[in-house]
Formats: sequence, structure tokens, C-alpha cells
Amino acid sequence: MDMTRIRDRMVEHQLTRRGIGDRSVIKAMRTVPREKFVAPGFEEYAYDDAPLSIGEGQTISQPFIVALMLEKADLKAGDKVLEVGTGSGYASALMSRIARQIYSIERHERLALQARERFETLGYHNIDVRVGDGSKGWPEAAPFDAIVVSAAAPEVPSALKEQLDIGGRLIIPVGRSQEQRLKRVMRTGPAAFEEDDLGGVVFVPLIGEDAWTAAHPMYTATTPSPGTFASGPASLPNAQEKGMETTDKLPALPEGVLDHTEFQQRFWAVQRLSWIMFTLLLATCLLGLLGRGGPFSRQTLLLSDGSVDFPIISRWNAPEDMTVNFTASSEDRVFTVDAAFLQTFSVQGIDPPQKATFAREGRIGYVFPADPTGPTQIVFRLQTQLAGARRASIGLGGEVRSQSTFIFP
Repeated sequence: MDMTRIRDRMVEHQLTRRGIGDRSVIKAMRTVPREKFVAPGFEEYAYDDAPLSIGEGQTISQPFIVALMLEKADLKAGDKVLEVGTGSGYASALMSRIARQIYSIERHERLALQARERFETLGYHNIDVRVGDGSKGWPEAAPFDAIVVSAAAPEVPSALKEQLDIGGRLIIPVGRSQEQRLKRVMRTGPAAFEEDDLGGVVFVPLIGEDAWTAAHPMYTATTPSPGTFASGPASLPNAQEKGMETTDKLPALPEGVLDHTEFQQRFWAVQRLSWIMFTLLLATCLLGLLGRGGPFSRQTLLLSDGSVDFPIISRWNAPEDMTVNFTASSEDRVFTVDAAFLQTFSVQGIDPPQKATFAREGRIGYVFPADPTGPTQIVFRLQTQLAGARRASIGLGGEVRSQSTFIFP
């Protein structure tokens, strides 16, 4: 599976057509292999427009939401960035391709260790990962030019606001369940902040001292909240179904962002059909290029009075042979073919020549002399005339068979 092509298609259809225009974000999304950051067995779903489970009750957000948060964070090449909620490490990896240094906090040790291993394997060396309470930030590394939080808090944690540098941007989902709003908080002075509402989203809860507690029903509910999947080896179709349900239930996109989901689905359906048709046509053309005598270009029809070796794949304006083999007989032998056949293949010669010709029920008949001593082979030398699919009725004596042929232009 060509993941590079799929990744490029994801960027075009899920991001740029829905309003993502930050070139650095687009470049990072084209570069970072998202399939390396999903659970084993989920790789083919890595670029679907839906969140996926990564275990521990956590998810990797759909590509569009990740790109939207990074674009609104307005990352620059020299920035120092804090991410709260490392998860699989995908967002950290994207930011590491844009900003100078990334500090990432994850509550679940297993996820943090897995993310750190992925960063080492992929050569992303400007990311520091620690296990801890993300609602408290990373005071030792503060101040940050940007902070991106990948889980929803009941309100914006004061510790994160305090760790913003002047001019710094904090992107965080706030609220519970279906009432979450994506916020952008900008620090404009030592004690001054500006806040923007970027629209409705659905994230897993942020657990911490300044966020939800681990006992909160939003975190402990037996039925996973939207965008959250049960950890462990759940069946792939069920996980994918849940992901798509989450996408369908998402609130309205942020103002100015266009949603072309229905158009995308139709476009992909047409695109897949086009690729299938192209592949079939290419395969058929390759068979046709085998030319005369190729293993797929001819077929032998067996009849009671003999056999006919018939060209079923030909090239336009090219010579072909049709061979008729008559069994030994003391009576004259008759070969018939549709008159329309002669519009497809013109007869340039017959060896040995026919004894007589006649017309019968729309077919042309050729009569050849009797030979009781043994089989007789007749070769029709043909020239292809018309491109396209044709069907002909061919007969030996009183027996008639239908045979199709295709001539490539």
C-alpha cells in the first residue's frame, strides 16, 4: 500500500479543501507517517477522517482536528512548544517538524514510553517526553511560545496560562461531553489574556489536579464518550465504526472552515471506480500487446466436424490468421461465418482456396473439397478493420457457435 500517495490525498481532501492553509502545517502533515502512530492492525485506517483508539482509553484525533489546532497555534520555526497529552506522539511529531523544541507530557506511562520509542526510531530528536499531570504544565521548561492541549478540561488551567510567554498561544478544548469548545488563549501582557472560541469539538477528558479527577463520570463511564474507544484488542471493524460515528456527530466546524465531507465521499467513490477501470483496461491492453499467437489472444472452438482457431484479442489494422481444421470426410466441407464478421476482419486470402461460396441466413458460407484420407487445414488470412468488441457466429457443417473478439485501437 502506497502510504505516501494516501497521505497526500488526505492532505488535499481533508485539510486544504476544508480551509487549512498554513504551509508549515501542510508540509508537516505530508511528511510525518501517521501510520506509524496508530495501533498495530490499524495502519490502513491511519488516514481516514476519524479518530482511532491507541489504548488506555485514549485516541489519536482525526487529521483535520490536529491540523486545525496546529494552525491556530501559529507555530514558528524558533518556537518552544508544550504539548499536553502525548498520546501516540503524532501531534508532537508534527510540531517537531515546525518548531525548535517540543516538550510533551503524558499521564499514561505506557503511552509515553511508546511515543518516545517512536520518536527515536523516526529520528525526531527535538522532543522531550515526561510522565506527569498535564494540567500543571512543565514549569521547569517554561515559558512557552505555544501550548497545545489534546484533552478537554472543565476550564482553562491557570498553570498553563501562566507558563505562556508574552504573545504565546494556548489551544485547548474546554467543557464536557458534547458541549466542548475549542479555545485559543493568547497572553498579551503579564496578567492580560485574550480568548477566542474556535468552535465545537469532542475530546477525551484531561485528567489532573487542575482538570477532571480520575473519578469523574466523564472519565469512568462504562460507555466510551464520543471520540474515545475501549483499550485492548477490540475488533478493527467495531473500532472503525465508532470512529466514523464520532465524525458524524461532531458539532459545527469553526467559522470560515468549509466541510466537504459529502463531496469527498462521492469524489473518493468515483476515484476508486476510475482506478479499477483503469487497472482493468491496462491489464487487458497488456494482454492485447501479446499479439498473434499469445496465450491469451486466441481460442480454439471444438465442433463435431473439426475445430476453429479464432483470434479473440487483436490489434487494429494488423494481420491475423484464423485456422479451420476439418476432420476427414467423403463429402464437401462447409464453413460459415456472420457477414458482419467481414466488417471486422476482411479476408485477404484463403489457403487452400475455397471450392465455392454462398450466403445463408445472414452468414457467408465457404465450401471446401472432400478429403476422406485425413484432416484438412484451411487458413484464412485476415486484416483487422474495426476497433472494439465484436461477436460472430461461426459454423462447421450444420453446427454453429458464437465467439467474441476485441480489437484494440
